Amino acid sequence: MENPTKKARDLGPNDFIWDYFSRSPDDSMADRVYAASKTGYDAIGIYLGAWASMQKNPNELEKFDQALNETGIPVANIETLRGWASPNRPDSNCLNMEAAVWSIADKYQSRYVQVIGDYSGTIEEAAEGFGSLCDRAGEHGLLVGLEAVPEMTNIDTLGLAYEIVDRANRINGGLCFDSWHLPRSTNNVDDLLEIPGERILSTQWNDGSLKKVFDDYYTDTLSTRVPPGEGEFSLIEMISAIRSSGSLAPIGLEVPSEELWQSPITDAAAASINGMKSLLRTPQ
Repeated sequence: MENPTKKARDLGPNDFIWDYFSRSPDDSMADRVYAASKTGYDAIGIYLGAWASMQKNPNELEKFDQALNETGIPVANIETLRGWASPNRPDSNCLNMEAAVWSIADKYQSRYVQVIGDYSGTIEEAAEGFGSLCDRAGEHGLLVGLEAVPEMTNIDTLGLAYEIVDRANRINGGLCFDSWHLPRSTNNVDDLLEIPGERILSTQWNDGSLKKVFDDYYTDTLSTRVPPGEGEFSLIEMISAIRSSGSLAPIGLEVPSEELWQSPITDAAAASINGMKSLLRTPQ
């Protein structure tokens, strides 16, 4: 394919991002870039753990930078910050992680950083903590997306996440919508209709069974997802809700799957983006 011309901060609702957890941590960042380029993605995401590993292995970082330069693929998304509301300010671990986020954002002109709970105080304090995080991120040109994650965090529904974001009221603060977590929380697509489109800053699409395969949420969420269109989720309805909201978020693909992790990396990348493109062509 031709090298993409868009920068990370120019991505919009017709652009595709291949997020980090779609592959095993064993796959190098360079290999992810080449696979994304070959299969039609416009950008990739990076995980702070992978960044830390490359800091200890300069050869891997050099290969990553070379892959980015050769393909033109930008680094759009950074995952994941925790501890930003302890109760209304970041804890020391969060501050250390933030330093890495700012380094990535400044080096690659990334678009977005994702955050999850817990929060330890009141909703008002959580909003204050989120707002201050947005202010720090804004100094590096970043959007901040709060993701509701049931069972693993106490910000477990879209409604609660939106309340925090709305109270914080920062122009660069909003939500990450992950199609996995909605069926695992309220399973109500109408939840999306309650959120203004400008507050949905990031999406992560995947599919799966309505019932958990593993009781442990962490195991289930990182091993049993399938490409869009291959599971039981109401993805057509979710896509329609996102579109009707007017959200300008890019189309992220995050499909953690033991089966896909064991398949060739280009095949895994293609399966996810092709499944999503097929759904997007479905009449709404």
